This record gives sequence, C-alpha cells and structure tokens, in this order.
Amino acid sequence: MNIHKQKTLKPNIYYWFIVTFNLVFLAFILNGCIGSVVPSPYQEKIKANWTVMVFLNGDNDLDNYALADLNSMEMVGSSDKVKIIVEHDSLRGPAIRYLVRKDTNPIQINSEVLQQLGEINMGDANNLVEFIRYCALNYPADKYALILWNHGSGFKGKNISFDETSLNDSISIPELGQALMNAKSILNKPINLLGMDACLMAMVEVAYEVRNSSNILVASQESVPGEGWDYTTFLDSLITNPTMNEIQLAQIIADSFINQFPSQNVNISVSDLNRMDELAAGIGQLSRAILFDNHTSSQIYTDIGDSSQYFSDFDLIDLGDFSMLLTSDNRVQSSETKTAAFLVSNLLSQVVLYNRTNGPYVVNSHGLSLYFPYDSYNPQYEFLAFNRETSWNQVIQKLSVLKK
Repeated sequence: MNIHKQKTLKPNIYYWFIVTFNLVFLAFILNGCIGSVVPSPYQEKIKANWTVMVFLNGDNDLDNYALADLNSMEMVGSSDKVKIIVEHDSLRGPAIRYLVRKDTNPIQINSEVLQQLGEINMGDANNLVEFIRYCALNYPADKYALILWNHGSGFKGKNISFDETSLNDSISIPELGQALMNAKSILNKPINLLGMDACLMAMVEVAYEVRNSSNILVASQESVPGEGWDYTTFLDSLITNPTMNEIQLAQIIADSFINQFPSQNVNISVSDLNRMDELAAGIGQLSRAILFDNHTSSQIYTDIGDSSQYFSDFDLIDLGDFSMLLTSDNRVQSSETKTAAFLVSNLLSQVVLYNRTNGPYVVNSHGLSLYFPYDSYNPQYEFLAFNRETSWNQVIQKLSVLKK
C-alpha cells in the first residue's frame, strides 16, 4: 500500500509543480508585456534634498582659480541628501563632469568622474542646458541650485562664461534667459537658487531676463576677486542642514563671501526674482516721468546719475542710490519723477531680500545696478527684455547726447 501511494503521489506533485510554475511564469510574462513599464531614471533615482550644479568655466585666465574652487568643494563633498555636480572646463585638458567627493588634498582633484566630455564650448548656452538636463536626469532633487562660475560683465561685452579656446565665445544675457527657460521645462519647476560667481552680474537688467526661470538670484554688483565664493563654508552648512530653503542658503553664501574679503571693496545681494515684474513696472513709470518732464533740465538728471554709487564699470550705477537722490534733490521739479523714484526705491527694498557690502567704495550699494552710461550708449542694450518693457533706453539715449 505504501509503495502504491508513493507511486501515485509522485506524478501528482510533479504535475502541480509544473502547472504552478507555468502559471506564475505566464503571469510574469503577461505582466511584463501588458502592465509593466520600465521605470524612468527619475523613478529609479532617490531624490536628494538639494542638487548643486556648478558650471565651472576655467577655459580662460581664471583656470587656476577654478581648480582651487573645485578643491574647496572637495573639502566638503556630496552626501546622500546633497549632490554637488560640477562641469569643469580647463585650459589644461578636456571638460569633465564630476560628482564631488570629499577629499582633503588641496592640490589634486579626486572627485568621481561622471563623464569625459572632450573640448566643449562653455560659452554656448546649449551646453549649459545639457548640463542641467544631465543633472536633472541623474541627480533629481527637491531643490536645485545653479552656479555660473567665470568672468562677467553685466549685459555689456561678453556678458558671462567666457571660453577662450572656443572662438572667445560667451553666453549673452538674452541667451542665458532662454537657456534657463529651457532648464525650467526640464526640471518642471524654476531653479530655486541661481548664483553668478562672476563680476558685475547683479543688475536689474540681468535679473529681469532670468525672472521667470529662477526664484532667487545671488550675485555681485561689483567686481568679484578671482577666489570667488567660499564654497567650503556654504556647502558645509548645506550638508549639515540639507532641509534649508533657498533664502537661507543664499544668505549663507553672501555672508561667507563677504567674510572672505575683509579688506576689499566687495558687494553681494540676494534678490527675489518673483517680484521683478513689479520693479520693472515701477522703473517704466520712472522712465516716462523723466521723458515727459519739461521743467527739469536733462543735465540735472545726468548729474544725478553720474553722482550715484557706481562700480568698477562706470556705466553701472546703484538703482537704490539713484532713486533716493532723485527723490531728495530739489533741482528735480517734476512731482511725477519724485513719486516714481520713491516707488522704485520701495519696490527695490522688497526685491532685494539681503544685501552685504564691505569697503568704503561700495557703501551706497543697495543690491541691484542699473545701466547709466558714463560716456556713450551701448547698442547691446536694445536686445534686453528689460529695455523693451521699461523704455529705459530712451531715457539714457536722451541723456547720453549731453556727453558727446
């Protein structure tokens, strides 16, 4: 009996094993073909709190400073909650994308190489967009910071990100505005913090161009020393407190920058780009008031502009100082001008969330500069969105006639 049972049970167990296996396998196949979609990289990646994207263009005479700042980032390195991604181009070799790893060697770069890019043009805004796309795809985060590291000249000349080995190319302010709008589409949200570790970029014209793609702008009205920002200090703070918001991070960037240069004339500000439309509307009102003022001579307006706080580029004056001088100068006979200037001053105080200065030559800096040509008008101004919205070009062209 026992032998018989064994002979009859074995085939039954084998049969049900095969049936079960086939059913499970069939369900797996059907599920794979019908109901399952391969996860996108966004789904596969665990979101960090922050991804800090640094477009580090050392393909020029700032090459040594670029390497020094990359080393200073390595003093901190990335964490699971904060990813520091750098695209570094150098005069010494090809462009490389790094995931910054902690390393205390102050001479060598020992971060993780993500991609060897070869020789690229970092003066091409399309390459900036591709860098942002790469970061978004591979290092998604709740918040994004983008830092443009290089020379800067406001809206004049080469503007920002000078690449000396690629036909001396650079990114113009209109090109930057369009690139960052493309980045917003890639990220499906504005960039939380846009930083410009470059000279003279805290201009109302620049801020207006990028207003729809980013929340906060951190930049300097004055020239920036070659050492640039204090990356070790502010990145260490972010690693320690990765849940901080963009305003908190921006203030730490500003404080650490100022503290780094106790004996130099430096300035840095934090601007709320979401309020730029209001400020531009106020400046448009001021433009019309000056243009239609038949009681105050153009020479008085020119004198007030020329006596306002200016910077290493004499064509850039402080918007806040200019507005206050217009309000207080008794030579200005137009009540419309004084009212508009007072409005601009108030709006500026709402846009500029934080402003730090050091040194006697920038003491009257209020956070954003305005183009007011000391000699002659620069036709590059015609291409700016700010100019089209405010008609400020008509004012300065009218006043520039007196300087010829």
